[in-house]
Amino acid sequence: MLTGNNNEERIWNHLIGWIQNSYGAAALMGHLFAESGLNPKNLQNSFEKKLGLTDEAYTAAVDSGSYGNFVRDSAGYGLVQWTYWSRKENLLAFARAAGKSIGDLEMQLDFLCKELSTGYKSVLAALKTATSVRAASDVVLLKYECPTNQSEAVKEKRAGYGQAYYEKYAASEPGKGGKTMTEAEVRQKALSFMQRWVGLKRSDRSHAPII
Repeated sequence: MLTGNNNEERIWNHLIGWIQNSYGAAALMGHLFAESGLNPKNLQNSFEKKLGLTDEAYTAAVDSGSYGNFVRDSAGYGLVQWTYWSRKENLLAFARAAGKSIGDLEMQLDFLCKELSTGYKSVLAALKTATSVRAASDVVLLKYECPTNQSEAVKEKRAGYGQAYYEKYAASEPGKGGKTMTEAEVRQKALSFMQRWVGLKRSDRSHAPII
């Protein structure tokens, strides 16, 4: 059962509980935001016009069976924007087996976990052992999401989304949407903070922040 006051909190709580690494959870969440805005019913924008369907209408049509081309229409859908036919076929089968809507948040998160655990084991391992958001984010981009544009600018942008979630949730108190940082994460945050002091001098009083 998902916990949280909104989709953002529910997704974070689910991912951190499963991945058990704040860097990895935040990085993956950053990619989900980039792909779908954390909306499990999100239909690729270009297909809304092409099919003449909104997110809600497309979801309802797939659920009812009145739209039968979900698997082969090449439209990105859901949190991950699943697009390739075999992945959409697996998602649809998973939803039906669970008796859930194709746009159900918890079902999609469970499917995401299954997909990573079975077909993308190296990505999951990287998420569980990451020592920075950027490192984890790059792995998700290059080995899981695999968008057409994999430029440095895209890497930085997506890692930035993940870093924002890390800053928001990783150090929060238990029960408030996040988890207390591990000892390794505390050390990394302290190191990152102190790296800002490199180059400061007493002679020109730029060392004031250190004091």
